[in-house]
Amino acid sequence: MILHYLKVALRNLWKYRTHSLISVLCLAIGITFFTVMSMYVSRVGFYRDQPDYERRVHIKKKVGWMTMKDWEQLKNIPLPELDSLAATSYYSSQTEIGVIDRNGREMPYMAHYKEANGRSFTDFALKRVSGDTRMLKKDEVVISHDFARRAFGKEDPLGMTLHWIPRKEGEIEFYRIVGVVDGLFPVNGNLQNTDIYFPLSALDGQALYVESVLKPGMDIHRLNERLKQIQLDPTDENSTLEAHSTLSRYEGNIWIEAVGYFIAALVLISGIVNFLKFVIQMFYNRQRELAIRKCVGSGTGGTFCLLFAECFCMMSVALFLSMCISELTYTFIMFYVPQYMGVFINLPDIYITSLKVYLVVLAVCMLIILWPVWKLRRTSIIRMVMVGSRRHVFRNVMIGVQMAISLFFLGATCVIGMMLNEERKGVNYLSEDEVERTIVMDVNSVRLAKNIDAVLADIEGLPDVTKQTTMMNKAETKWMLNYPGPGGGLVMNLRGSATYFDFFNIPLEGKVMGDEEGHDQWAYVSRELYERMQKDSIFGSIRIENEDYQIAGVYDHLYKEGEDKRSVGSIFFCNKFKGTCYFRVGPHADVKATMKKIETICRKYVPETLPLDVRLFTDKRNTNEGIQDTIHYGILIMAFISILVVALSIYSAISMDTVSRQKEVAIRKINGATPKIIAWMFGRVYILTYLIVFILLYLLAKPILIMMMGAQFDFVYHLDWPLFIFFGMALLIFLVTAFKIWQIMHINPATIIKKE
Repeated sequence: MILHYLKVALRNLWKYRTHSLISVLCLAIGITFFTVMSMYVSRVGFYRDQPDYERRVHIKKKVGWMTMKDWEQLKNIPLPELDSLAATSYYSSQTEIGVIDRNGREMPYMAHYKEANGRSFTDFALKRVSGDTRMLKKDEVVISHDFARRAFGKEDPLGMTLHWIPRKEGEIEFYRIVGVVDGLFPVNGNLQNTDIYFPLSALDGQALYVESVLKPGMDIHRLNERLKQIQLDPTDENSTLEAHSTLSRYEGNIWIEAVGYFIAALVLISGIVNFLKFVIQMFYNRQRELAIRKCVGSGTGGTFCLLFAECFCMMSVALFLSMCISELTYTFIMFYVPQYMGVFINLPDIYITSLKVYLVVLAVCMLIILWPVWKLRRTSIIRMVMVGSRRHVFRNVMIGVQMAISLFFLGATCVIGMMLNEERKGVNYLSEDEVERTIVMDVNSVRLAKNIDAVLADIEGLPDVTKQTTMMNKAETKWMLNYPGPGGGLVMNLRGSATYFDFFNIPLEGKVMGDEEGHDQWAYVSRELYERMQKDSIFGSIRIENEDYQIAGVYDHLYKEGEDKRSVGSIFFCNKFKGTCYFRVGPHADVKATMKKIETICRKYVPETLPLDVRLFTDKRNTNEGIQDTIHYGILIMAFISILVVALSIYSAISMDTVSRQKEVAIRKINGATPKIIAWMFGRVYILTYLIVFILLYLLAKPILIMMMGAQFDFVYHLDWPLFIFFGMALLIFLVTAFKIWQIMHINPATIIKKE
């Protein structure tokens, strides 16, 4: 019988293959969206996975960071209200570290590191894979399981040595690996992917984060009364301590989770509703077959199995399609979103979560389809009637919700795009061709930094490279400093070689300073800042951050310098530090081939274990602009998905209405109904739904946008982009409904009546 039900299900699904595919696609999109969104949102609620998270407290100074000196005093003060203290550095840093194997060979690797005491691993629920994680000695380190596999392969890392390149005198140079842990390190609301954990005493000067757990029966008020009596520095009244509940700090995350899950659930529910509406309505449309089955003795169980077989087949295909879409989504996330943003999602986890969602959705759908089966059992054979349009209230409400979600994502896409355009407005003296022929190389390792002069000399010898310059930071990244003159204000600043102006074609009045001319004592100012200095009687030099700089020249604008109401201009400091290098390739050269040549030159000085960061100037990955673009593209994809679900839902709904109301359409046409009447009969509900949804959403969203960003961005007051969204979405709905109604117009009434 099982094979019979599957055969009948596949036969009916193939008969309505277009609508079946639409329903499967909607359901697959819903499963994919819910899976990925829920996995990402769950990272916001990671704190609930920590042991005793309700009683966790963060201990800090009243003013300023907790330092190593403060920690040495704090750990010797008895605090009976607390368990042992867990201390780590606030942030995870990246550096080059040497890995020495048992044969004495050293290979450098790039690694994220932080400082921690032994208590941190148990308090933050990191799994101990092997070894000892107490970190009792100053030269002991614990490494992550991922770093152990990357650096040592299958070999046991315990007892191996790490070579730390000292930054100052007194730092330990060699550390012994004593333990391996697995998991992400949660600190200050972030999940940090850390490779190496140094002892707290290893690297002085780091800001420390201290947490503990209240003992049973204790509360934070009693703890704070005790901490008020403790002053780490008798001469500093701000060195008193205070405790904050980590749970209260994360309470806002609950709303973020709720909103994330709500949006994801809406997309999934809309896909389920579209799927069930198709299955159930198709089930009712087969009234003759169901009547005959009832006449020959088919019971409720057989009818349920018939409907279950169709749901199972469609949902299984939806699961497979969802996994395919998830793999594409995962590839996009891993390619464009840097790991340091906290997107730690594995593809197997996506598959497992998709399977769980599938099983839950299958169980829910099985419970829902019991209703039409039970209703069919109570209905006589003669009164096998089809569902009228008045019974589509829930479906129409869900289509309205889908429209609201689509409008939300479309609006977010437009708003973020306009914000980025406003922020990125700036002067660009480079032609589009010059931008595309520019190569960027970040000096991302100690080995490359030590040999950067030799590397640049070799690159300069390449015939394809026509220009080069070096910067302390990326040319797009500008910092703010305080203006020293009357009235105050901020000054945008950039640091690098004076060849910057020639490289970016920036008009300059003055002389180009060389390395031999006291490079670090000279600066260039923008014309706007120069005029402000003249007005404030500042001539010849400017004092910023307690340093005096001689003015070597005046330029118009820095590359991509835009308007900023807080800024009084910009300044360029001559600096010999080479953090980022830029190369211009000749017009007849192959840019990608030149990039490979640059990488080959770098590999003469940098081993394969250290990554190189050589890319096109147009490649914005792992940059601030790249992160912003990733968020923008992600919302754009969500908007596209939600629009697709709306279009497919409307198409499927009208298609099934067409099947169930063929007789009504035929009779209306016989009685002289015009195409306008028939079109309004099917399309009015979607037009009215869209108008109601758009008006409500616009009236709600506009005040919120004005409150959030009206002072900085004028576009929130404009009507052009809301009208663009309105007419764009309306055109899509019109095209979908018009296509289906055009098909309805070609129904031959005689054929329908003859079938009846």
